[in-house]
Amino acid sequence: MSTKLEFSRGEVIAEKYEVVDRLDETPLGITYRTKHLKTSKYVRLVLLRPKIAGREQKDKIVDAFKMSKAFDHSHLVKMGELGEHDGVAYFTYEDFEGSTLRELMQEYKVAGKRLALKEAAQICMQILEGLAELHKHHIFVRGVRPEYVLINVRYTGPRKQTFVAQTKVVGSAFWNLVPTAVLAEDEFTAGEAQYLAPELKSFEPTPSARCDVYSVAVIFYELLVGTAPIGTFQDPKSLRPDLPDHVNTVAELGLANAPDDRYPSAADFINDLQRTFQDVNLDEGRSGGRSLVMPIALGLALVAVFFLAVILFNFRPDPNLVAQAADSQDRSQVLEKLQQSQPSKSEYEQIYARHPKNMVYVPPGPYVAGRLRSATTDGFAGTSEPVAEVRETEGFLIDVFEYPNLVGQAPVFDVTFEQAEQKCKEAGKRLCTADEWERACKGPRSQVYSYGDTFDQDFCGRGLETPYASGAMAECKSGWGVYDMSGSFREWTSTEEKKGRAVVKGGEKGAPERGTRCASGSDESVNFADKTLSFRCCRDVDAPPPSPEPAPAP
Repeated sequence: MSTKLEFSRGEVIAEKYEVVDRLDETPLGITYRTKHLKTSKYVRLVLLRPKIAGREQKDKIVDAFKMSKAFDHSHLVKMGELGEHDGVAYFTYEDFEGSTLRELMQEYKVAGKRLALKEAAQICMQILEGLAELHKHHIFVRGVRPEYVLINVRYTGPRKQTFVAQTKVVGSAFWNLVPTAVLAEDEFTAGEAQYLAPELKSFEPTPSARCDVYSVAVIFYELLVGTAPIGTFQDPKSLRPDLPDHVNTVAELGLANAPDDRYPSAADFINDLQRTFQDVNLDEGRSGGRSLVMPIALGLALVAVFFLAVILFNFRPDPNLVAQAADSQDRSQVLEKLQQSQPSKSEYEQIYARHPKNMVYVPPGPYVAGRLRSATTDGFAGTSEPVAEVRETEGFLIDVFEYPNLVGQAPVFDVTFEQAEQKCKEAGKRLCTADEWERACKGPRSQVYSYGDTFDQDFCGRGLETPYASGAMAECKSGWGVYDMSGSFREWTSTEEKKGRAVVKGGEKGAPERGTRCASGSDESVNFADKTLSFRCCRDVDAPPPSPEPAPAP
């Protein structure tokens, strides 16, 4: 029996729904915009994945549909019908006029804009209201992503300046059909596991309302600053000084690692967002609607006072504060440039379609190489490392894990440079340069460690002292979604700074605080090999499609 899920424009599903467009793919299945042949009415149709909606789950599918059909909530999609096409179950829902929240976020990035706090709060409060309704019936989406939220935005009021959003969460009770392991696998494949609450990445995941609270907190943070919080993330206000202090508290409570430290319910999260909303209105009223102008003017005044103090009073600022300011400026400029040139979702998809699986695309652009100037931020930096400078790389793809690049499998180690080079070549790839490796490790924010700016052995263990299977430590990944760069094994790169010696990145025996920093490195003879030394491969964007990868030797 056919289990076809892919349909092209003009094909007909269940003899009555003509495919107009393929919209999205989620752990539930593939979503199409379709036209009913008899009524000419447009509806969205989801072909459910057989592995979550096979014949043995028939009763659960029917129950999920009945429950979803009964929901009449302004922030949940309205269900249509449940059916079957050649053995594949499907359900339909309203053709909501609008886009996904992900598409809206992408539009803002391309335009170089950010959502105002009131706008981000309005969107998240509506998402939480829809989730609160699901939670009443013990339905937990788990890993809510912007792709699961439909949104319509319009501008009203004088001069059309008032932002009004209408959002709807898709899926409803069907999310209960998806095992948490399948959700985690999908998050990993998408390179966006940051939406999945930490407790759902454990061996015994326990879904709850607090899991969805965590996901929406990630979305709220991303709406405000343009990127999702990863590892030891920075407070929103440090990235956007125009935000009120209370936003940091909201992020801290929503993104707490321990479920008990988070908002206990969607309603509690909504209440705190409402307070943030009201605080902004109050501040704008006090300042006569000039909340952005005054901080800028004040900042310019402070700069003027600073230089006046230097000239008149021979004032000497703290060198470390000056260094911190320079580091912050470099990293902010790098992040801004990356956001302005961020590839579209379709561009990412086209690139990934031409290359092997389990690789992450790092687009062309800058990063802050070397050790930071500030001793307080980069206190474990080795003196042999160059001082921070902004460098650029071409776009490239890098393996998500160390060779053989398979989750759950132990990396190959005790290999020489030539052996590593040959293995990559056999896979249609090459060794990464030291710059590519460091940039992939530091992520878009040019962080000190792959997970953040402060050493924390809970994320990646203690470097070479605790080698482990690929992906075993879910938080040990960079902002680009590359795993185990600040933990597990050292790795060869293709960069040869001295004849017969190649740069090795990713560890230093007995000194994890220093050795697991992304900028740290050493050089080894190309003939050297030991039990701490592994590698991962890279690939040029314009490299030809590879032949099938050979099965790795045990």
